[in-house]
Amino acid sequence: MQATNYQKERIELASCAIYWPYDSPVLEQIVHDNYTMQLEDANEIDLTIERMAAARNQDVYFMADIRQIQAGSSEAHQHFKEPLPPSIKAIAILAAGGRSKLLGNFFIRLNQSSIPSRLFTDRVEAIEWLLEQKRKQQ
Repeated sequence: MQATNYQKERIELASCAIYWPYDSPVLEQIVHDNYTMQLEDANEIDLTIERMAAARNQDVYFMADIRQIQAGSSEAHQHFKEPLPPSIKAIAILAAGGRSKLLGNFFIRLNQSSIPSRLFTDRVEAIEWLLEQKRKQQ
């Protein structure tokens, strides 16, 4: 098995792709179509975020695109009650409606941390909000 190069622009996982678009400070995650998130996936995502941030020595303004998610296991839901990886300074959740909006709102209510988090239906608005959070925190 080959070691993962966390300095890459894009890393493919079983559940999603995580990438830095165009040298942006926003790290994006796109959940694969109709995927049911498991606890192992949630742990792998957190580890990947931390390692990608460390490889660039930078904070993460994270956008989770869950528009195409199918569901999340109860164990994955429990995982999201835990603190986010420390490199994450703000999180935008991109949802389409119905199921993804319900899961996004569920995550935001579960995550009672001091990290700014917000649900969006528009990708550009989500990115603009994350960049605004970065400016506020500098």
